Amino acid sequence: MILRNVLIPASLGLAISLLTACGGSGGGSSKSSNSSLAPSSSSPPASSSSVGVSSTPASSLTASSSSTAPFTGLLIEAEDYVRYYDTTAGNTTGEYRTDGVDIEKSTDEGGGFNIAYIDPGDWLEFSVDVTVAGEFSIESRVATAQAGGLFSYEIDGKTASGEISVTPTGGWQTWTSLNHPIGRLEAGNYALCVQMKSGPFNLNWMKITSANGGVLSVNQTPNGEASSCIHPVEPPKVTVPERIKLNQLGFTPNAEKLAVVPAVDAASFKVLKAGTTEEVMTGNLSVGAIWEPSFEDVKLADFSSLTAPGSYELKVAGVAQTAPFIISADAYKAVNAAALKSFYFNRASTALLETHADIYQRAAGHADTTVFIHASAADAKRPEGTIVSAPKGWYDAGDYNKYIVNSGITTYTLLAAFKRFPTYFTAQSLNIPESDDAVPDILNEAMWNLEWMLAMQDPNDGGVYHKLTSKGFSGFVMPDADTSERYMVQKSTAATLDFAAVMAAASRIYADYESQYPGMSAKMLAAAKSAWAWAKANPAVYYAQPADIQTGGYGDNNVSDEFFWAAAELYIATKDDNYYSAMNAAETSADVPGWGGVKSLGWMSLAQHLDSLTAAADKTLIKDRLTQLAASISSKKSQSAYGVSMEAGDFFWGSNSGALNQAMMALEAYQLDTSKTAYRQAAQALFDYVMGRNATDYSFVTGFGSKSPMNIHHRPSGADGIAAPIPGFIAGGPHPDHFGDCSSYPSPLPAKSFVDLECSYSTNEIAINWNAPLVYVSAALQVLNP
Repeated sequence: MILRNVLIPASLGLAISLLTACGGSGGGSSKSSNSSLAPSSSSPPASSSSVGVSSTPASSLTASSSSTAPFTGLLIEAEDYVRYYDTTAGNTTGEYRTDGVDIEKSTDEGGGFNIAYIDPGDWLEFSVDVTVAGEFSIESRVATAQAGGLFSYEIDGKTASGEISVTPTGGWQTWTSLNHPIGRLEAGNYALCVQMKSGPFNLNWMKITSANGGVLSVNQTPNGEASSCIHPVEPPKVTVPERIKLNQLGFTPNAEKLAVVPAVDAASFKVLKAGTTEEVMTGNLSVGAIWEPSFEDVKLADFSSLTAPGSYELKVAGVAQTAPFIISADAYKAVNAAALKSFYFNRASTALLETHADIYQRAAGHADTTVFIHASAADAKRPEGTIVSAPKGWYDAGDYNKYIVNSGITTYTLLAAFKRFPTYFTAQSLNIPESDDAVPDILNEAMWNLEWMLAMQDPNDGGVYHKLTSKGFSGFVMPDADTSERYMVQKSTAATLDFAAVMAAASRIYADYESQYPGMSAKMLAAAKSAWAWAKANPAVYYAQPADIQTGGYGDNNVSDEFFWAAAELYIATKDDNYYSAMNAAETSADVPGWGGVKSLGWMSLAQHLDSLTAAADKTLIKDRLTQLAASISSKKSQSAYGVSMEAGDFFWGSNSGALNQAMMALEAYQLDTSKTAYRQAAQALFDYVMGRNATDYSFVTGFGSKSPMNIHHRPSGADGIAAPIPGFIAGGPHPDHFGDCSSYPSPLPAKSFVDLECSYSTNEIAINWNAPLVYVSAALQVLNP
């Protein structure tokens, strides 16, 4: 954690805009990027600005060029702080300023910039003068796609507003205003602090108003030498863990084998045959080092040279318990099968029979044959209330709703796994209803969701509805007990492009199964082309959560990555060079994918089809994009005390999926050049991390390992009356933003902040897009590390 208690020199000024009735921004910053931090040309000098505050309500402060009313309030752009503290180093997006606060371009009315990537403990300080005392209130402009944001205002270090909750607005750039009183202020100079209690959310600006004649002016000089926003907190203490941490499933014979060991005095380790004192190898421990995400002092044991199958124990003098592990040629087959079968357990619109589900049998729920067109999705041909049918699909996570955006990356990842490892998956049998046919079970399972996705496309124009949902989340009941009405909600560009990409990719895979799915490949490709055409005609239709819908948003106001991915998949499927040109490949980077950032899925597909691309493709660029990303991941591993590429900034909601997506990208690069064993080892380390080599001592996959979650946030697992959760689901994993979901967590440290309680949707929920890379990575390591 890096302290940023920065003074902005008075000569640079404080760019604070005054909202006036004759020409303010009215919403969003009107400024352009300015790395010198000089005041905006649209703002008067801060030192001379003073306004009278009328009784006009804050909600009516939109500027109007036709109005002649006096000044009505003071607008402060969030990016124009005078001091700050940020828990992470650097400006991630690199916009506007070059210090430690994350600032990005805003699409709010008026454009400009907003504060982004807000974390607990961050704060911003502003300086204001009150020249006439009064009662004041403050309006905050916020946006978020997730629940749980909390912040508060302080005046000179004392709470002025209480905690302000930020509920989902429909997207990271879907803005709303929150109004709160901050009380009476006498004349004088004040430090206004914005204290971030939990994230994530974005903050654009604040408007301060008075209902009884208070007068404000701004002051470019920070209040005092030390910020009153600082509240001394005891820094984290470095600890030495009690246990040896390793992959609780064990290892394949040729895998890299590492364990994290408490930094005790011992300089060496022993490996014993399980249950005996017979030594099979000894080795030296690494020098002790501190892993910042958990503030643990640890050493590493490397026993990779041990390749003989068997059961073993790792022993270190000074550590009370040995760590058991196995080496087996089939070490990851069972967890791979369970991870894939979890999708069957999350099927909508069907009963799970005892034959296939054993004790987890259940009745059918959510037939979704009577689904209403929501007002947000209505048009002339499908007006509000029109009944449509869209059965099948997978429940998205711990809830019973279905979302195209998240289904996109999920379904694609399963198809990509099959594309890379067809022999492995063809031989696999999951005991699902379709297991006896001539189609690999992974493709049968993916088809269950693809058929639902096809039903989410409007046949009249090619656009795709963002989600099929109830108006709110159900209670913890079984699927058949949730009888709430279901709706198709708003078409969006992101959903339509994700759909186009997946359908183009699927059309290639299922072309080999024409006899089992007659006409399906052609239908998927036609659907992909129709979706692409709609998106090109509607390039900026961003999802905005309707007021009467309270389920997951999956809002995304930057769809350049979706355009790239969809163009890449259509290019591969059609060999039409126009799609390759639309990719703008030379200007597109690669990064670790997630539902809101999918460009690297396009790079994956291009890499998987290098030998069949047209001459238009830059094959060297394609390989370079993946190898550069993998090299970065590998480099982080080599510098880590835990021997893993996870850093403090990687602990976000669904951090385990972030680890697995890193692993997937490293494995893609490895398969381009198998001499780069460091890439495969980086992926092994990340898999080891989710399977037990972590600061919580959990194997995060239900039913696997010596200590796995028992109380996942998953409605069927919570409502079925069975103590053990459905096996094969990976919990989201630790991160420090908990949105008030449970009363307490064992630690605020990013890598330790996890609790195995049903209430913890922030760390212990499951999700289909988290399980999909688990399927890919466990299969890859099983096949590539024989």
